[in-house]
Amino acid sequence: MKSTALNIATKIADDLYEITETGSIHCYVILGADRALVFDIGYGYEDIHDLIREITNLPIMLAVSHGDPDHALGSRWFSDVWVHPLDCGKMLMNDNDHIKTASINYRVNKLPELKDEFNIEAFIERSFEDTKIHFLTDGDVIDLGGTKLEVIHTPGHSYGHIMLLDSQKGRLFSGDQLTRHNVWYFLSADEQAPFAQSVSSMKKLLGRRDEIKEIYPAHNVYPLTVEAITDQIECFEKDLPLTYKDDAPFHSFIGSDGWQHFYKSTEIIYSDERLAEWIGHTPER
Repeated sequence: MKSTALNIATKIADDLYEITETGSIHCYVILGADRALVFDIGYGYEDIHDLIREITNLPIMLAVSHGDPDHALGSRWFSDVWVHPLDCGKMLMNDNDHIKTASINYRVNKLPELKDEFNIEAFIERSFEDTKIHFLTDGDVIDLGGTKLEVIHTPGHSYGHIMLLDSQKGRLFSGDQLTRHNVWYFLSADEQAPFAQSVSSMKKLLGRRDEIKEIYPAHNVYPLTVEAITDQIECFEKDLPLTYKDDAPFHSFIGSDGWQHFYKSTEIIYSDERLAEWIGHTPER
């Protein structure tokens, strides 16, 4: 299958493909009889329409799990994108030169061999000006023809974070909220929800565990099992309040600081402000 230096396509099943951008962000291509859905689209360092066309000639619908730049900025290459209304503002806010430049510098620092692969001028100049934004909300069903994907609103990592559930095949596409990669919770309270909402989202998923066989996250290994859901709940409710003093500091490429916490398959990066809100007092370091 055709791939590029920046994007590698992998076949998972006859009706499911995955495109990984710069070895980090998984974008899933889900095929129905009538159309295909692309779920998450990365930073969009390059236009991947040709790569998608190597997979399918079906009409394409693009939806994103949330508005963070590594999931939604690539929407600028598309005429339409679907997102939860609570993350529309975040998606548009991240379309700025600072975020774009920082993301390229971060990737080049991690993968120097890609330095000459970026068309930096085209990447920075591209905007949402020609992209029409549509909304998806909890309970919406995307019918691809023989394949139906239910939208599940899972606030936490962001207020408008969504997952997609194909209950017939037992597949959950979980975005950033459920992954073995680090999940950020150290941005401002207007961008990321309290831990209580994350736990509520996980318990909502746990209530549907009989419909979930495989979980496809936006980062790191896939598929995950439903144990990843219980791991995250236990992380917040049982482990973090007791062991946070052992956590190491974390510094992000966007200049924000937090603390790094590991528990089983869960890794979260959080702020003292968010932790204090959860445990009811100022953290003691």
